[in-house]
Amino acid sequence: MAEFEAAPIIDRMQEVVGVRTDIALGQYFGYGTSTVSGWRTRNKVPYEECMILAKRKGVSLDWLLLGTGAMHGEATSATITESGSSDPRMHRIGGFLSHWMGTHNEDEKAWLEMQLARAVPEYADWVASRHKT
Repeated sequence: MAEFEAAPIIDRMQEVVGVRTDIALGQYFGYGTSTVSGWRTRNKVPYEECMILAKRKGVSLDWLLLGTGAMHGEATSATITESGSSDPRMHRIGGFLSHWMGTHNEDEKAWLEMQLARAVPEYADWVASRHKT
């Protein structure tokens, strides 16, 4: 059973790409003429293609997958998978961070970052190295 309904997500994907048909959306990704209609028929959400659009077009995954928020929001979920990882853990972490950033104030965001830096020394090192440049 799918977690999300595929049809509205595919419709939003078409909006992002600027096309009106399933065939045109499939062509954007280099697929055959029946691929996108197959997603609709099987109610299969094309998660990998959603990630591609989020990265390429700067689209919010909250908007693309859930239909909430603005189309072009913070790219936290997309940027956490910049390496192209298909690891579901990374998608969960990215989704959580995107949710957190959209539902908490600046003080709470600072608190979360401090907790992350304390719990994951590599994160603190990474932040420090980015400030040197």
